[in-house]
Amino acid sequence: MKTSDFKEHAKNVLKGKWGVAIGAFLIFSIVSGLSGMIPERYSWVSPIIFVLITAPLSVGYAWFSLDVKRTDKPEIETIFAGFSKGYVRNVLASVSVSVFTFLWSLLLIVPGVIKALSYSMTFYILKDRPELSAYEAITESRKMMDGKKKQLFYLVLSFIVWYLIPIALYLVSAITLSMVYFGNSPVAWATTGLVCFSLASISLFAISFYVTPYYMTSVATFYDDYAKLETDESHLEHPNASGH
Repeated sequence: MKTSDFKEHAKNVLKGKWGVAIGAFLIFSIVSGLSGMIPERYSWVSPIIFVLITAPLSVGYAWFSLDVKRTDKPEIETIFAGFSKGYVRNVLASVSVSVFTFLWSLLLIVPGVIKALSYSMTFYILKDRPELSAYEAITESRKMMDGKKKQLFYLVLSFIVWYLIPIALYLVSAITLSMVYFGNSPVAWATTGLVCFSLASISLFAISFYVTPYYMTSVATFYDDYAKLETDESHLEHPNASGH
């Protein structure tokens, strides 16, 4: 399957579901953004919020996206399923994926990206394989993505074009404000920098309402119609390949 196939399928399954998909994204954004609202003197609370709230919420959001792909009437409450269905396992999986990806990124960006792609199916596997532990789900994701990372990378990359305008505005804002800060430009340029920053933030937020549900459903489609399917067929052809 091509990148366009996953995206076209995602747009088709989102028909009639955009309202609930955008609602789920909004709830996810608000709840996961709680850590950014913590005063600086209580910054130590942010990691705790990430572990206890954001980590299982991220799993639930992935499960919701899979339901958007699979069912006619996905329920918005599914984004909270990570708290009620294997909470500890979901937290361990989400935190482990974040930590492993971060550690690989310390080497270079490329190893970090490769490992992020390798671990990308973990949350979906947690939904379909509740008997697996967090580490087993991560391992299964690595096996599932063997030979498929490049295709998922192309899929992810295809969504970046949506953010080129906000990125460009942020760059203009950073350049103009830094020039003002170092005293090399008229203070009036600060207005330009602030306007560009505001426009970038507004456009980023607006674009995300459309792109994030579209992206999440596309990745869920990649898992359900390609990675998972090929893995299942491989197991049927080679029942002892997994070592079980």
